[in-house]
Amino acid sequence: MTPTSTVDSGAGQLLYGLVPADVEVTPQARGLGDPLGPVSTIRHGDVAALVSETPLDVRLGRPEDLLAYRDLLDGVAVTAEVPVLPVRFGTVLPSTAAVTELLALRHDEYRAALAELDGRVEYVVRARYVERALLAGVLAEEPEAADLRDRLRDRPAEADVDLRIRLGEIVARAVEAHRAADTERLTEALAPYCLAEAPLPAHHEQDAARVAFLVERRRRAAFTDAVRDLADAWRDWATVRTVGPAAPWDFVPAAAGR
Repeated sequence: MTPTSTVDSGAGQLLYGLVPADVEVTPQARGLGDPLGPVSTIRHGDVAALVSETPLDVRLGRPEDLLAYRDLLDGVAVTAEVPVLPVRFGTVLPSTAAVTELLALRHDEYRAALAELDGRVEYVVRARYVERALLAGVLAEEPEAADLRDRLRDRPAEADVDLRIRLGEIVARAVEAHRAADTERLTEALAPYCLAEAPLPAHHEQDAARVAFLVERRRRAAFTDAVRDLADAWRDWATVRTVGPAAPWDFVPAAAGR
């Protein structure tokens, strides 16, 4: 499913995600747009779509739009403790009937995907290098980098540009090698406490690792305890942070599509 490109000024249905048909949305739940509209469900069989009414020519894409979209689905997944199948951000269908038609067309796929995600939530674990420790490690491992650093010490920033570029290349390559190794180390340490893992792209040049984990709700405490143990073991090398629990954004079953 992809966002609509229509410029019709009528009202459509903005889709957020799919949930089991017996899920009830609280009156306080609000969707995107200005003004914020209430979120409701459109049901077919065992599956329901979380929707809100919106103009068909709505234009979404502000950071606060994406944050509100994620907050809504994370809130349903965590607070209601139900499986949530996220729909691609910005998906708008022209009518309630069109949503029902979609649910009917792919009902069995969606039901199976929700069953696969039942009782599971996502955590993202991010480690970011302690800059001083990382630089010391790179200089110890790369004699050329150490030599260049010494040659450039106390030199004006605009001097020896070629040498500075070379030093930057060596450091970047070393950091990438450390990131690959540390991502593997982090994943191996937490793998016993999760059902699946998915390495994610680095958000920052000093990220040591960024990995999503699919965790059973009943094992949440064991998983977060393991993360704390890892953070303590790595405290001189990298800071470890956890985001979650959340909807399983990075573990949507392939058969369900988005």
